[in-house]
Amino acid sequence: MSSFSFDYWFLAEVTASNLKEDKFYLPVGATSSTALHKQCQETILVNKEGDSWNVSLRFSESGGKYYITRGWRKFCLDNRCEIGNLFAFNVVGDGKTTPLMCVCPERK
Repeated sequence: MSSFSFDYWFLAEVTASNLKEDKFYLPVGATSSTALHKQCQETILVNKEGDSWNVSLRFSESGGKYYITRGWRKFCLDNRCEIGNLFAFNVVGDGKTTPLMCVCPERK
């Protein structure tokens, strides 16, 4: 049985440039997540309703960061995001299977 990691969360801000480029850079701290590894080619974004989007995940050796591409814009559009909106994501995975990035529940 695999052990899933819930060891990293981050805030994602919707910006004009990341929508235009369809590319979102994860914070540098994401490199410490055991759910992610440099050979990952995709991840699944999951919103709080449980809907999911397959997106490409890459690692930039020069920048030392992971980034989401090919799907970030669709995720934002489908979730009616506006520039300046923030999402809190929890990275979930075992380091071997496709990782999930789940929108954290809102606190009341």
